[in-house]
Formats: sequence, C-alpha cells, structure tokens
Amino acid sequence: MTIKNFLITVFIPFFLFSCTEDNDITVPRNLQEYIEAASNTDSGDFFAYAASASGSTSTTYIYTAPETGATDIRYYEADIPEVGQPDLSNYRRQNLTAKDVFEGELKRFTRSDSEEKWCLVTYMLDGELHKSNPIRLKNVTNPTSWTDEVSIEFPTTLNPKFTWSDFGVDDNTIYFESISEVDDDTFVSGTYTLDKTFQYFDTSNVESSLNTSKTPDDLVEDTEYLFTMMAISDDYWVNTVILETFVPRNLEEYVALNSSKTIESALAFAASSSGSKSLSYIYYDFLTGSSAMRYYETDNTLVGKNDFSNYRRKMLKDEAVYGGKLRRYNRTDDAESWCIITYVIGETLHISNPVKIKNQNRPTEWFTDLTIDASESLMPKFTWADGSYKENVQYLEIVTDSDSDLLSGTFTEDKMFQYYDTSNVTSKINLETPAALILNEDYKITVMGLSDDFWVNLMIQENFTAE
Repeated sequence: MTIKNFLITVFIPFFLFSCTEDNDITVPRNLQEYIEAASNTDSGDFFAYAASASGSTSTTYIYTAPETGATDIRYYEADIPEVGQPDLSNYRRQNLTAKDVFEGELKRFTRSDSEEKWCLVTYMLDGELHKSNPIRLKNVTNPTSWTDEVSIEFPTTLNPKFTWSDFGVDDNTIYFESISEVDDDTFVSGTYTLDKTFQYFDTSNVESSLNTSKTPDDLVEDTEYLFTMMAISDDYWVNTVILETFVPRNLEEYVALNSSKTIESALAFAASSSGSKSLSYIYYDFLTGSSAMRYYETDNTLVGKNDFSNYRRKMLKDEAVYGGKLRRYNRTDDAESWCIITYVIGETLHISNPVKIKNQNRPTEWFTDLTIDASESLMPKFTWADGSYKENVQYLEIVTDSDSDLLSGTFTEDKMFQYYDTSNVTSKINLETPAALILNEDYKITVMGLSDDFWVNLMIQENFTAE
C-alpha cells in the first residue's frame, strides 16, 4: 500500500466520523440532525433571550432557565444571518459553556462575536430533548441599553414597588424582574410581568416565576439588594437592562428605631471631583468613638430636605482623610440629590445637616490660585477670591504637613485666614491647639468655599514652604 493510499484509508473514515459527531471537540452536526437523532423528542419551546453587554457590540449574553434536572445544555447558532427565522438545519452547535447566574436560577452563555445571527438553546431532561425559542441577536443594530433609572417606592418597609419606562422602545412584550442580595449574590426572587411594574412580593400581575419551589423569604431591613429588570422584545432580544441597588428602611424609620438615643447634629459637606460631574466626595467630621456610620440619599433634589422619610440608605464605602480628622464617602452617580450622614457614639445618634449634591449644575471649581503673605514668621496669611459661583457663605481652611496629617482645620466667613490667628475663625475641626510650623518645612493649604446648602463651590489647593 502506498503512503497516499494509507493516509486516505486512515483519515477519510476519521473525517467522516467527525462530521457526524456533535461533542465538545467537533461540532459539525446541525440542529435538525441532532433533533432527529434524539429519542422521545419534545418539540415544545422553552424561554430564552439575549442581551449585549454594557457598552459592547461584540459581547452578548444568552439567558435561559432550564428545568431542575436538565443536562447537556447546548448553544446553537444559525450559519447565516437572516431577517426571518432560519431553518433548523442552519443551526450549528457552538462550544460555549453555560454559567450560573442568580445561584443557578438562570444559565448564561457568553458569546464574543460582533456578527448578528439567530441562536437558540437546547437541553435534555428525562431523556427528552427541549429547545428554546429562536433568538435574534441585535448586538450591533440595537445594542442593549443599560441604566439605573427605576422608581422605587416603599408602600411598606419590606415591600418595595418598582416602576420603569420603555425609554422610547415600542416592541417590548415581557419584563423579567429579579431581586438578589448584593453581598453574596444570593437569589431572592425572579418574576415575569407584562406590566412595567412589580411589587415585592405581590403576584397579582406576575405571568410566571422562577420561584417554583416556595414563596420568597421576606426582605431584611438594612440589607443591600440588587434589582434587575430586562425588557424583552417579541424576537427575544433584551432592549433594556436596569440595575439598581436598594436598602429597606429609610432614615425616618432608622431614627425611630433609635428613639432612646440622644440626637445631636454633625457636620457634613460635599464636592465634585476635579473635572468630573459623576464622582462626588461627601465629607463628614469624624469624632473619636464613632461607629455605625451610614450614608443616606434622596431620589432627587426636589423633595423636602428635612423630611427623613425621603432618605434611603446607600452602601457606599468611606475612607479617612486629613489624618483621620475627616472621613469621606466616594459617590459615583450623575444624579443630584440631598444626602445625610449618621453615626453613633455611645448612646448618642449624630445626624448631619442635609447636603445638596450639585455635581451637574454647580460642579466644584478646583484652583491653585491664592495669595500667601509670609511677612510674619511662621504665620502665613492666605487670601483668595471666589470662582464663578458667588454664593459661598463660609470657607474651610485645612493645613496639612508633608505626611498629609491635619495641623489646622478652621471655618471663616472671610476670604482670608492667618495660621495661628483665630480672630476671624467661627468654628474649628481640630479642638487641640495646632502645632507651630517648622521653618523651611513643606506644607499644603486647602480652601473650600461652601454654600448655605453645604456644597463646595470652590476648592483651592496649594503647597507652600514655611518662612
């Protein structure tokens, strides 16, 4: 036998065998052939849908909820893009692996391809083949919109009501809503409605549910949850995804829970980051012994700032600044709102003044321009001018050393401050007498101009050397 005949004898049967297999290594067999080969085939469809990843036209997620006990979950894709649904013989298996979402209540394939096609999912259950509805991928022509815009009302503390819009889209036919815990992604509830509203846990408008085994548990106060909504079109493409966190129990309810404690005021103020309208810093005066620090926020700036029922808790992380004399929350959100910070010292609940976050209409102006008069040894005098916004009612002056530790923190109503001179100081952050400056050492002065709603319009930072 010649070498050529030997190769033909060996490789042609191997090639023909590969073309009939449909496994994780070779996947040439089409869906129609797979269906015909399966015994006890169930031709009924199950529900599946797809969404493009946020900001991407090349990453697509395909979701489905197989029945308990389902095995061999497969993803198929049509060979050619068509306006109409392709024949099943045009679908070929793709080697994608389904991952768990919401503790396995949903399965999700991740597809990396910008080409638009039709796809579907299959699985086996009790020896029967089940296949999903065909899904039209529209990742380029109609990429999924991701947003956090949803109205969350609380008819009762533990029964939030979610309402949303179609955002101008006219082909949404059904909506998926889920609630999960943020800390560990624990699944709580999953429902489908035809309405653009859902209340936990009211099933009066629920068409179907992932909560097949039992009624979901009650929500828990002061626990952070994630609300997810997917608006699904008649060709099973997700037009919109909403992601928004919420925490049951508002500030009014929290204060009532601590009614036995003495209430005292606390200082807070906020500024937007340099050049940003989405990142804001919320500062508060940190007192020794403080614990249970909390950040609360309203939905917008139109509500009454002194009505604590308008304030919902947000689980933001804070950090020490200026040597720990102040702490600061970092907030990433374009929306403007009122905010309040609370903390506990012993049997006293400290509640800050309401702070109006004005990151859109009054983004903080950051400068390095101020005058330093060093004519008096080690007692520099700082003077400055307002920026574009002429509405500052007080100024906070912070002097730090080269290690960023706070030496002095003072408030004045004048656009002037002299180190170690308290003649025009109205209040102070540091209660102890500031340390004397050291000749030829480097320091930093920060000046913040605050409006009467505790928004920082002006931020000046400048390094200087003690003379």
